Amino acid sequence: MTADVELYRDREQSFIKHQFLTKYLQAAAYKTLQGHSQTFNFVDAFAGPWKVSDEAKYSDASFDQAINTLEAVRADLGKNGVAGLKIRFCFCEQRPDAVARLREYAATKSRFEIHIFEGAFEDNLDGIAAKLPDGFTFTFIDPTGWNIRNEEVFRFLRSQGGEFMLNFMSDHINRHAEYEEVAASFGRFLADAQWAEEFVQLPSDWGNERKMLHLMKEAMRSHKIATYVPDFSIMVPKKERVKMRLILGTHSPKGLEVFRDVQEKVEKQEMEMRHNLREGDNPQISLFSAEDVAAFQQEQKGVGCKANRDIAETVIVDFLRGRSHAFPGPMFNIAMETVPIRRTQLNKLLMDMRQRGVVHFDLPARKRVPQKDTQIALA
Repeated sequence: MTADVELYRDREQSFIKHQFLTKYLQAAAYKTLQGHSQTFNFVDAFAGPWKVSDEAKYSDASFDQAINTLEAVRADLGKNGVAGLKIRFCFCEQRPDAVARLREYAATKSRFEIHIFEGAFEDNLDGIAAKLPDGFTFTFIDPTGWNIRNEEVFRFLRSQGGEFMLNFMSDHINRHAEYEEVAASFGRFLADAQWAEEFVQLPSDWGNERKMLHLMKEAMRSHKIATYVPDFSIMVPKKERVKMRLILGTHSPKGLEVFRDVQEKVEKQEMEMRHNLREGDNPQISLFSAEDVAAFQQEQKGVGCKANRDIAETVIVDFLRGRSHAFPGPMFNIAMETVPIRRTQLNKLLMDMRQRGVVHFDLPARKRVPQKDTQIALA
C-alpha cells in the first residue's frame, strides 16, 4: 500500500511520515467501518502533488496511498460480509499546476468519490464540509510551514468531530519561533494572537520547539477539537535532530492506543532506515543487522523504553495520590498521551509496580493483568 523507500531518496523523512499515516489510517478505518460508521471520509488539506518520484502513478504521494489503503480495508471488510461501506475523499491544493495534476489523477480513479478543491484549505472549509454530510472524517494537515489560519481550521475540525493528524514542522519552527517578523503568522498558526506572552512564561530550559509544541497542544484542547494529542517525532534522516512531529487529535482512548501501537512499528522502521543510510555513507562489516540495531535502540530510547516506563510510573502514582482507588483506563490514557508507551506495556508496568509494593490490586481468577474494572490503589 505504501511506495518503496527508493522513491524517497533524499526525503526519507517523508517515507516515514507516509508509513505512519497509512498504518494509522488502516487501523482507524477497520475500527470505524466495523461498527462506528459505514462511511469513512478522508480529507487531505495540502494534497499536492509535491516532490514525487513516481510521476505516473503518484505512489509516493499521500493522496494515492490514502486511496489504496482505505479501499483495501473496504474491500476486505466487504469480502467478510460487511456491506454498504463507503469511502469519500476531499483533496485540497493551492498551486494551480498541482491542482491540474490532481484533477488528472482523479479522472483515472473515477470509481471513487473524489472531490478536488482549489485554493487555500481555509478558504474551502465550507465547500469541503458540504461534501461530507455523514460519516467519520479523518483530516490530514501537512503544510510546508506554519502560515495557516488555524482558528478557522479548528472550527471545521470541531464541527466534524472526527480525528486529524497535523504535521508539526519542528525544525523550521524551532529556528524561527523568536523572530518578530513571523510573530503574526505564529499567532494564526496557534489560533492565539497573544501567544508570545504565554511563550515567555514557559520554563526557560525548554527549547523553542518544545514551547511551541506545548502551545499548539493547549490550543487544540482549548478549542475542543481533541481530548488526546499524542505526537510522534520524525528525525532528520542523517542527523540527530527532530525534523517534524505528527500530532494526532482524537477524542477516543482507542485512537490513542492505536497511535502508540503504530508508533512502535514505524519507529523501528525509521531506526532501521537511518542505520542503513549511515552504513551507506561509511560501509563496514558489522556483526549486527539493521533490525538488531533498531531493536537495541528502541529499548534504549523508543516506545516503552525504561525512561518512558519510569515517566509513566510517575504519572500513575501522581494520578492515584489522593484517591482511594482508580481504574486502569483513565491513568493509562494520561500515561499514553504523555509518553510513548503502549497499553500492553502499561499492564506489565502495573504488575511490576504491584510486585515492588508501589500499588495494590487484586486480579480475578485466571487473569494475568489488570482488567478494566480492577481497582488500583497506592500501597
